[in-house]
Amino acid sequence: MHATELAHKRDSLKTHMASLRNESETKREVTLVRRSVVEEKQSLENRLDEERRAKKRVRAQLNSWMEELQKRKPEFICL
Repeated sequence: MHATELAHKRDSLKTHMASLRNESETKREVTLVRRSVVEEKQSLENRLDEERRAKKRVRAQLNSWMEELQKRKPEFICL
């Protein structure tokens, strides 16, 4: 009977250890996924910032062209 109890405890411990390994692996995977999501978010934020800067540059260039056209407007008026 003593050997049976030890075998039962051994099996129980093996099951518990396997469960702990699975839990540890799951936590590692969750950490990796979270890190990946954070990196992707940062990448998207950087790209959005770059697009905003590009949009501002284009808007400034367009405003400059419009000012130049307004200055030349009298040249185009035909009498």
